Amino acid sequence: MSLFPIFVKLEGRPVLLVGAGPVGESKVGGLLSAGATVTVIAPNATPAIVRLAEAGRLQWHRREFRPDDLTGVTLVVAAVPKDVARAIYEEAQRRNVLCNSVDDIENCDFYYPAVVNRGDLQIAISTAGHSPALARRLRMELERQF
Repeated sequence: MSLFPIFVKLEGRPVLLVGAGPVGESKVGGLLSAGATVTVIAPNATPAIVRLAEAGRLQWHRREFRPDDLTGVTLVVAAVPKDVARAIYEEAQRRNVLCNSVDDIENCDFYYPAVVNRGDLQIAISTAGHSPALARRLRMELERQF
């Protein structure tokens, strides 16, 4: 399947992050930097996510995922075990919500690219989730060049 490369304006758009461990923490910064209105669903969270919630930068609901959590969201990131991610992906499909299940390429509508940022220049590198190490290596090489 071919992928359609796209840069999405998330400013003010509701985005759901399910999972607030180290993997979820690694995703939340980019979402907030893009201006998304982030809601996190997780019974527990890393100290960094707790601080972001306390500072009002995101909403954190201390509980398990519920299907209705997808109501009105632009996209969802599932940073949870694969069995839970699969259920989130299936529900997202029913609701036409784009879903990224971290490290689970079969249950993704989109993949996180390796990104080089230099002011307004953004270069995104994707391997369709198959080789994140290669994408990171290319990103580091491009960062040196730019």
